[in-house]
Amino acid sequence: MIFSSGDATLFFTTVGAGPALVLLHPTPVDHRFWLPVAEALAPHFRVILPDLRGHGRSAAGAGPITVAKLAEDTAHLLDHLGIAKAFFAGCSIGGYTLFEIWRAMPARVSGLAFCCSRPQADTESVLARRQANIAKIREGKTAEFIEEQLHSLIGPTTRRCWPEKVDEAREMMKALSAEALIAVQEGLAARPDSLGTARTIRVPCCVLAGGEDPASTPADMRLLAGEIRQGGGGVDYAEISDAGHFAPFEQPERVAAILQRWLDMGRQER
Repeated sequence: MIFSSGDATLFFTTVGAGPALVLLHPTPVDHRFWLPVAEALAPHFRVILPDLRGHGRSAAGAGPITVAKLAEDTAHLLDHLGIAKAFFAGCSIGGYTLFEIWRAMPARVSGLAFCCSRPQADTESVLARRQANIAKIREGKTAEFIEEQLHSLIGPTTRRCWPEKVDEAREMMKALSAEALIAVQEGLAARPDSLGTARTIRVPCCVLAGGEDPASTPADMRLLAGEIRQGGGGVDYAEISDAGHFAPFEQPERVAAILQRWLDMGRQER
């Protein structure tokens, strides 16, 4: 199914019935990242799975793919489906987008689940790495970039025990155009610091860390949970020791159980 948002036509699919739950995937994959988790939650929720702009079957539009654009796209998706309020879970850039969703439309949020999504803005070293990635892609070395992403985003346990997951992720990554890959790196570089935003959140939250994640480390995610608590918000913190940055893709059954606990908490407070 498709809908329009600004200058792009975007794809989404849904499974299940019940309260709305939107799952926002990381880059550079697509909505299939979340499918096993979605199927586990579908008996009790209407799970909505968009392809973020530039990913999967969604057009990229013009310019950097920022979290502000992704939050606006999500609002247009809710409008398209006639949904006033939803639960949201996101991984990596999907989780970064949740901070912007909270800033832009808190009245539409029933709960937020941040998976491997550090609240801090990029450091100088990370910004330099993004510029190096952009240069590599412009030089036609997209395949090299993808292999580096697979190594850094998927934890060593998964790479060793379930190599088929690496192949599945590679297939999703190869679907992105060089232009979209660059637009995402540019958008990530512009991502604002969200520690202050975390202290304003007043809906049930889940914070999930992968013990093998070098990008959004357990320490980063514990910091996020602490900031939410400091502001008076409720948060359930969970850590999967043998998962990397793609924890929901690597350990879908365990992540689905964690999210189910958070969703049950959220429904009790509605």
